[in-house]
Formats: sequence, C-alpha cells, structure tokens
Amino acid sequence: MNQKTSPIPVAATWLAAGALALPWPLAAQTILSEGHMDLGIAYEGGVLEPHLHVHEPEPDGVEYAPGEAIVLVGFAARTTVPANPAFSFLGAPGDSVYVLPSSHHPELPFLGLAAEEIASGEFVGDNLRLALTGFSGPGEFALYTVDAFGAPTVRMNTRDGVSGADYVNIAAGSHGHANWAFSAPGDYSLTFVASGTLVGAGELASDPATFDFTVIPEPETWALLLVGGATLLWRPRKR
Repeated sequence: MNQKTSPIPVAATWLAAGALALPWPLAAQTILSEGHMDLGIAYEGGVLEPHLHVHEPEPDGVEYAPGEAIVLVGFAARTTVPANPAFSFLGAPGDSVYVLPSSHHPELPFLGLAAEEIASGEFVGDNLRLALTGFSGPGEFALYTVDAFGAPTVRMNTRDGVSGADYVNIAAGSHGHANWAFSAPGDYSLTFVASGTLVGAGELASDPATFDFTVIPEPETWALLLVGGATLLWRPRKR
C-alpha cells in the first residue's frame, strides 16, 4: 500500500486571512503531504528513538528526527463529527474535524504507528508504550481506532487534558494504523515519550520527542503555503 510521498521544500508556514505567520523558527523542515509513513520507535545503542519513517523510496525509505518534518493534514481530511454520542470526544455533532484516517487516502498522509525496527525478545512481553506527554495547538487532538461494528476506542485525547491515560501500546516488530483527529485548522505540536522494560535491564524511556502537524482548511491556503515557502531549503535525514 505504499504511496509515493512528495516532500515539499518549504519551511513551517501557516497562512490565514491573507497574513503570513511563522509559528516555528525559520529552520527548514520537509512537509510530508501524502504517502505511507509511520511514527516509529527504534532501539539503537541502548536508546529508544521516536521518529518519522517515510516508506519510500524503497528499500529503506527516509527517516526524520523530531522537528525535521511537518505532517500536513490537507483539506481532504475535513469531515464532521458523527451524531453518534460515542464520538463526542471529537466535539459536538456536525462540527468540523480534520482526520488522517486509519485507511489509505491518496491525498493524505497514511500515518501509522510502528516498532518494526525492534527485534522480538529485547523488551519484556515485546511491549512498548508511546505516551502523549505534551501538546500545543489551536484546537484539540485525539488518536482513536474504530472496530468492525463502528465503535470507537479513544487512545489519546487532549480535550480532557494530557494525562497518563494518553498512550498506545505497540508490539516490537509490529505496524498498525489509527485515526489522527484535529478539531481546528492551524499548527500543532505533539510530544511523545516511548518506553519499555528491557529484558534483564529494567525500564527504559526515550527523551521527549516533539512532532509538528499543520492542518490546512482550504485548497487556497495550501496554494499560498507553497508560494510563501518555495525558496527555502529542506534537509531530510537518511539512514
């Protein structure tokens, strides 16, 4: 299901009401607007490392450390909160919400959660945890799954604050997908900590890792984003 990702060489830029704003410092970041990618956890040199892993180009793809890329939540992500009360964690019925879905959409990032780089047997129960520990943005963020009967399970939700309840378990060697929901257009930063229990060595946690997302509400805003940043450089980190 890999879809070619098109990194766009622009800095982090948000345009609204015709005005240019730079919410982050003018350090170049690659914008990831489509294709299969994961928020992954690696274990190297005794350290857990959350990162973004874009699956193409084959065979190894490209990895971005926290702060090196922006995940663009394009205008195709816009939908409305269902009338079903089980989805009230997203807002009031009929409210706009911007969702990177758990299934592939050709115009959006297909963002998974993965620990494929970690071998079985290194962590107790092959279990790792990715916890949301910090958040900023103009609206709310939620990570959730939906079962075969249409019932949601909320994994993370800033609407009730950030707490120890905001986490997802990821098995070593695994890869999966969830729905990433944002309640309003604008720039978001999500900070995660990965952790697990090393066999014979005890608990291990990563440094806090902050990843940037920008929600674009209209096609016209996306066009302005391209014009506003087209001359700036991008620097992906390859492994």
